[in-house]
Amino acid sequence: MSSFAPTLLLITVGLLHASPPAGAARGSLTRGAAIAVEDHATDFLVSPDGTFACGFYNVSPTVSVWFARAAGRTVVWTAAPARPVHSRGARLALDRRGGALVLTDYDGAVVWNSTTAQTAARARLHDTGNLVLEDAGGNTLWQSFDSPTDTLLPAQRFTAARHLVSRGGRGRLLAAGYYSLGFSDYAMLSLFYDNHNFSSIYWPNPYNNYVANKRKIYNFTREAALDALGQFLSSDDAGFVADDLGAGVRRPLTLDADGDLRLYSLDAATGAWTVAWMAFGNRCIIHGVCGANAVCLYAPAPACVCAPGHERADPGDWTMGCRPVFRHDCSRPTKLVALPHTDFWGYDLNDGEIIPFDTCAQRCLGTCACMAFQHKQNMECYLKSVLFNGRTFPGLPGTVYIKVPADFDMPEFQVHQWREHGGALAIDEDIPRCDIGNGGAEVLLHVSPDNGATDVGKPLWPYLYGFLSAILVVEVVIIGFGCWLFSSKGLFRPSRVWAVEEGYKLITSNFQRYTYSEIKRATGNFTDVIGSGGSGVVYKGILEDDRVVAVKVLKNVSQSEQEFQSELSVIGRIYHMNLVRMWGCCSEGKHRILVSEHIENGSLAEMLFDMEKASDTVLDWNQRFQIALGVAKGLAYLHSECLEWIIHCDMKPENILLDKDLGPKITDFGLAKLLNRDGSDADLSRIRGTRGYMAPEWVSSSLPITEKVDVYSYGVVLLELVKGVRISEWVVHGVKFADMDTRMVAKAIHEKMENGEQERWVKDLIDHRLKGEFDHVQAKAMLRIAISCLEEDRGKRPNMSTVLQALMSVGDEAR
Repeated sequence: MSSFAPTLLLITVGLLHASPPAGAARGSLTRGAAIAVEDHATDFLVSPDGTFACGFYNVSPTVSVWFARAAGRTVVWTAAPARPVHSRGARLALDRRGGALVLTDYDGAVVWNSTTAQTAARARLHDTGNLVLEDAGGNTLWQSFDSPTDTLLPAQRFTAARHLVSRGGRGRLLAAGYYSLGFSDYAMLSLFYDNHNFSSIYWPNPYNNYVANKRKIYNFTREAALDALGQFLSSDDAGFVADDLGAGVRRPLTLDADGDLRLYSLDAATGAWTVAWMAFGNRCIIHGVCGANAVCLYAPAPACVCAPGHERADPGDWTMGCRPVFRHDCSRPTKLVALPHTDFWGYDLNDGEIIPFDTCAQRCLGTCACMAFQHKQNMECYLKSVLFNGRTFPGLPGTVYIKVPADFDMPEFQVHQWREHGGALAIDEDIPRCDIGNGGAEVLLHVSPDNGATDVGKPLWPYLYGFLSAILVVEVVIIGFGCWLFSSKGLFRPSRVWAVEEGYKLITSNFQRYTYSEIKRATGNFTDVIGSGGSGVVYKGILEDDRVVAVKVLKNVSQSEQEFQSELSVIGRIYHMNLVRMWGCCSEGKHRILVSEHIENGSLAEMLFDMEKASDTVLDWNQRFQIALGVAKGLAYLHSECLEWIIHCDMKPENILLDKDLGPKITDFGLAKLLNRDGSDADLSRIRGTRGYMAPEWVSSSLPITEKVDVYSYGVVLLELVKGVRISEWVVHGVKFADMDTRMVAKAIHEKMENGEQERWVKDLIDHRLKGEFDHVQAKAMLRIAISCLEEDRGKRPNMSTVLQALMSVGDEAR
């Protein structure tokens, strides 16, 4: 038997330069039919337009999908990458009884099979590169797009449940690599490195926070996609475009073996691939490139060199890193070797502290687990337990000092002016010692556990211990006095115990509890009114930390303090870019107050309907569309993605605030439960919204309220965004809609659009202040969505996730 082990690549995206042999390539695989590994060169599935092929790929055969028109077969999906089959006797068949795709080896053992609860009639390869199982009616029962390997294709959704995993290095097709693409615990699209000993995130930039990386966190949609134009967009705001942006080009997004994420474009004439986008221009930024105890230099191509006192672990593979040539022994005297402009990312024994160099050095030398330390120009000190992800380039701030035995004979080691020398990297700058600023003299640092003596002068520990002891004594006195005060004055009543505990819970969840006196000071005794409504009055305030806030004093709240705090514990954990962020509350005595971020540009109602303000700033069409899209995202999050299901119950332009960039933020979400007097979660029918935005079931039905009431209100808001006036003030062709209710308006619009009058009718519905400058496709879509949202039967209304998808698709088409 041949030792060659073919792997069945069920979907291998490949471009066929030549036409497939007559009668060999198949358009589908019917029940009971099979593809044999022996015929892999001629027998395979082909997509209708010939772009993709699927069959056994002749590298440790397994089932794959590849580009058929590329100069070489470019694999985009593999059925069982970790389990190749033999070159004789293996088969891919559509099971006659169960209707599943089954890959078997020479001995009949099942290597892989598709999972579907229903019986499939055929397997087909689509022009998108998606291998699907269909029933007799053409419905998809299973698809390869749901289980990507290392490549994402246009039209393929990428979700939190999916990952791209790089293929192994050294050209090995099937072995899983160390790199993967997926959503992190913070819901950010990230690149991960994991070699089973070390793991880390290296994209987006781990040195930056999510704001600097222009990402959103706790965005539970967690979806991403690559479109046919070469645009990639993720729900956390990650995105990029191809250099050759435009339609008609085949592009896969691939996580390559070297850990770089690249978007490729196919030259249809030559079959050659070019890189249209890549995540990293400097490969030294990718984690694990040089392995442990090594430093990566980009000059101009990546090159690896072992850290002082180390040698390569595997001469053929830098990812295996370097190993020390000396034995780590904490009982032996130690010296330090400096590597200027060098950094080893991660594996810190401490958070970065601002301390002098001498102190930083002593901490590392006195800590057995510290292998090195980094001291930056701003005096930040990091103690390193592992030397990993090392990199160096001129101008990189900070110096790394590596611990080696004091009697170790340090060879010449250069950090900066690298040059090729005898097939290895030689060093022009030898820094075997470190200057600790002792009169400008170079001082060899060493430490001996026997006597603790060093050459850096008198130790600072006695002073530090004395200072800490003094602080401890003061704290004990204060705590003792506090306990006496609470116990003797009767201040430790159960209600106050509960308040302290609840306050702690709120603070630890970044939701602050304020006293009434603090709120009075922040608002200047409630003088600056910026809004009012049925639920309360809103004041502008400034907190002690100079944050500008909106303070809403609620009225008609009869909940107990505990019930109020319980409801706020949910609202306080909500974070979404299209929802106003809650920062705290006050529930002291009869007062029930909410503190939230202050939004600069007021409400959408002011921008659309306040003639005095609207005359200064007219929202253009794109701004209106983005507002509609943002509000849909916020409502979809409240209805299906946040920690607890929330119905807004009063969705209207007054409750949509606009930030400095005119981005929408929904406010007053969660108030329905706070203001629900009977405390019932199941029946919110006593809560009333605003006339003109209320769904019909609120008025004419005893049915419990569902999220579809928000969908109805959103439909009204959508119509008003388009027209720019209250729906009750619409006048079209002489008919004033004030004489009709909202459903009659929707019916009239629907009839006009269905009667083929949409060209003229749509134009009449657009705000005249736009002077005809609007996107016709988006306008029609927004009107159709609004009409569907205003269905009298709530069962016929779409949910907000469907609305959001419809808006996003028309937005992509417009681009």
